[in-house]
Amino acid sequence: MSSSLKIAKRETSGKKAARRMRHNGLVPGIIYGDSKEPTLVEIGEKELKIECQSAAFFGHTIELRLGSVLEKFIPKKVDFHPVTDAPIHVDFQRISKGEKIKVSIPVEFINDDKSPGMKKGGVINCIVHRLECYCSPDSIPEKISLDLSGREIGSSFILAEIELPEEVVPVNAERDAVIATIVGARTGATDDASESTETDDASASNT
Repeated sequence: MSSSLKIAKRETSGKKAARRMRHNGLVPGIIYGDSKEPTLVEIGEKELKIECQSAAFFGHTIELRLGSVLEKFIPKKVDFHPVTDAPIHVDFQRISKGEKIKVSIPVEFINDDKSPGMKKGGVINCIVHRLECYCSPDSIPEKISLDLSGREIGSSFILAEIELPEEVVPVNAERDAVIATIVGARTGATDDASESTETDDASASNT
């Protein structure tokens, strides 16, 4: 999936330059990788903030002409201000021709209204919210959709059973073996307190 994020090359670096950029509504960034010198860039803060709200942001491929060379890269990391939550720096990684890259693909669940287990009050215990995979830059899935149709309480989504797009290979197949399960809803402390009260009442009536 390609992003329309507009990025410009910058010539200045350092803390003072970064503060000046942020004051002007820009976010400093860097493009690295592919055995090339890092390239300093700047991005509009508002535009970047909108892009970051997408769960598929880190699966976007971006093209930028630097001089006479058209380069392709993907977002790798965004740093946010601890108080305002505004983006303050972004890292991009260059993509080499023919290279397979590691991406983090969001997991979503669909058709919960067709799940008997969910209708009975079951809830999804999601173990892997984003699945790390190796794939071609031209075939990065926007998301992995898991169908809840027909699923009962106790059902599990096993990685080996999920049909991934061609050339998409999980990074940690063993660690991510179980993606999610449907479990019975827990009523929590309220029920425990009620049971305790009922027990106390019963004991009092027997004394």
